[in-house]
Amino acid sequence: MVQFNTRANEILLKLVYYGPGLSGKTTNLQSLHAMCSDTQRGEMFSVNTQEDRTLFFDLLPINLGYIYGNAIHLQIYTVPGQVQYDASRRVVLGGADGVVFVADSSEAKMQDNVDSLSNLYHNLNANRLNIKQIPFVLQYNKRDLPDAMAVGVMNRRLNFRSVPYFESVANRGPGVLDTFLSITRETVGYTFKKYHLDKKIKDFDEMLNLIESNVRSSMHELPSPQESPSVPAVETTVLRHSNVSVADLVPGKVADAQDLLEDALKSNMETARLYSELKQVKDNLEKKNEEMSQLYSQLDRANQDNLKTRKYLEGLVQNMGEAVISYTPEGKILTWNVAAERIFGYSRPEIVGRSMAQLTPDNLLGELDQVAQQVSRGQVVRDVITTRLRKGGVTFSASITYAPVRGSDDRVLAFSALIRDTSEQQALESRLVYSQKHEALGRLVPTLFHEAANRLTPVLLESRLIAESAMDPHQAEQAARLVKAVDSVQSLLQPLQTILNPPQPCRSSVQLNQLVQEAASLVDTKAQRMGVTVELNLEPSLPETGLDPGLMVQSLTNLLLFSLQSMASSPTKRLRVATRVSGESLQVVVQDSGPALSENQQADLFDPAGAATTEALGLPIADIIARQHGGRLSVRSQENLGNAFLLELPQVVLGAAPALSDLMGAKALVVDDEAFLLECLVDALGAWGMKVTSCTRGDDAVQKLEAGVFDMIVSDIRMPGLSGMDLYDWLKVQRPGMTRRILFTTGDSFDAKTRNFLETNQVPFLGKPFDLKQLKQSLERLLETPIEA
Repeated sequence: MVQFNTRANEILLKLVYYGPGLSGKTTNLQSLHAMCSDTQRGEMFSVNTQEDRTLFFDLLPINLGYIYGNAIHLQIYTVPGQVQYDASRRVVLGGADGVVFVADSSEAKMQDNVDSLSNLYHNLNANRLNIKQIPFVLQYNKRDLPDAMAVGVMNRRLNFRSVPYFESVANRGPGVLDTFLSITRETVGYTFKKYHLDKKIKDFDEMLNLIESNVRSSMHELPSPQESPSVPAVETTVLRHSNVSVADLVPGKVADAQDLLEDALKSNMETARLYSELKQVKDNLEKKNEEMSQLYSQLDRANQDNLKTRKYLEGLVQNMGEAVISYTPEGKILTWNVAAERIFGYSRPEIVGRSMAQLTPDNLLGELDQVAQQVSRGQVVRDVITTRLRKGGVTFSASITYAPVRGSDDRVLAFSALIRDTSEQQALESRLVYSQKHEALGRLVPTLFHEAANRLTPVLLESRLIAESAMDPHQAEQAARLVKAVDSVQSLLQPLQTILNPPQPCRSSVQLNQLVQEAASLVDTKAQRMGVTVELNLEPSLPETGLDPGLMVQSLTNLLLFSLQSMASSPTKRLRVATRVSGESLQVVVQDSGPALSENQQADLFDPAGAATTEALGLPIADIIARQHGGRLSVRSQENLGNAFLLELPQVVLGAAPALSDLMGAKALVVDDEAFLLECLVDALGAWGMKVTSCTRGDDAVQKLEAGVFDMIVSDIRMPGLSGMDLYDWLKVQRPGMTRRILFTTGDSFDAKTRNFLETNQVPFLGKPFDLKQLKQSLERLLETPIEA
């Protein structure tokens, strides 16, 4: 049974090699002993007959080393296979944690294998062990015999539990280590789970793999058959017994023969175990003696009590984060730790022996005298907020605690000063105050963006209308310059708009490979300028899927630009882009050869709050666009291999796109409290041949809806009085069909209430600022939506 030593974090497991006589159990242990390193194995212990056959058992101790803080020791036993030694087998099996059944592959020995397996079943039962539960491995030994049976036949006859099995030629080594590793893994895994030790281990399978890896790395191969035809001689401690069996003892005498045999066997097993432990203790004592000799030599070279005290004090203060200084009542500095060197700038040889006044501004010298008076009386003066001097005369803020240093007679011999540099803390506090003062400005950004979007939208619409209606070339040129200027403002706001107001994808059936190629062409000039080799490996059988082409090209371009930038200082500059199908999703892999990102960098990579410039918003925007499409963007980094970004997108099959309806003659109700924007919307819709009714308030819109019939509604969300959300609630009750024909315009979809409204009702919307093309496409799609669901 497994034994735990909780004080030493040791686990002792017992493994038993079982099988018929002459099947190779002892040979397995001899081979293992020969493979193990000297530090890993113990001395092999055998109790044999005079004919050198196993009478009682063999014992081989093996140490697996420390695994996750636990020292795992194995005691490996064999049992005698001869029929007359059944009592020995039963006693050796007692407390077994795992069993290896070594079967003889000879066809003539099959019945012996079956009988021995049956005997194992009964002897396990006698020890209250279940053959169906105990960790169990089969080894088919002597596979080099000419009459060796087929493994499949042996499995059908012996492997009733479908446990791991191994072919072996134990006297040469093949199969011995694999069998041992398998039973070790099975036993350790079963024991840890049985006693709930696996709950403390984050990755239990990794622990088992670590055990196997440690054992394999510490084992060495046996000599080849050409060098040595059999297992090398093993140095073994042997107890020999004459041929004694139960039949030689007469029942009815002083003690029962069976009891005598079992007692003798248990005594020998305990002797073997104690011998093994004694040898280990002996080795440990020898190591300890060597360590003690070394320690004695070191102590002997020390300068007696004075040097010991000095080393003790130095060790105590060297690794502290604060400066620790001791000095005489007269102010002469005695000790100086590493933190003091860092804070004040003086090395120990420079300052030891100098006066504490050298570290104190002239106007604070009286403070030293006052402190000296208090500390000399045995008082501790805590947290004195003051100023001190660095090397070079630079002052810094400090917090100092003074305390007396007493001798053996309790007299105050010296003073100690624990000095903390508070200048960094004060700087942080100042920065915190500064941040708090500017926090209100940060809260204004969404509101300012909303107002800017409201004012930019009519400029966008009006500039497009002017450009489209310009008649003479001079006016057309002026309109084109106006459109270009307005577009530049919109492109400046677009990254922030995407972050604050994530766009709603307008899906169409597209080929992802084409979008990747388009994004690669957009960054090709920069890649050539940087000397980066771009490799495309696109899956030709990639199916079409429903994506917003514009948004997806933007996402891919941002991703490629980030990878290019990461390789700016890399000696190897290679960018690989691949597409593939994985289950129900399409994947884009972007691999660069730049320096690997740290875990902290990866954690903040897609967080827009960490961006210092609009260019740094590229990856957060790529991530937002991926999530808006129902996908995700992730990254993995490895030293010397670079960074690999994985963009996963769900496959979306779209039906045939219906022809967009003509807006000519359609009746529209436009509601917006911004008068200039309202005028621009009316002009734009009127230019497309629509019949437009406008109003600036939600309650006015209700009156017009009650008085007339409209094909669609274009409404702002945030308005005084009756808001766009209130108007939608009224439509659900009074005009439910029109809830499918309303297009909302908003510049504050980042507002929690607004976003919740849009996501809950799944209504189409345009984020401000928007242009004529976006508006017209949205209205055409809206007109195609049936009023009745």
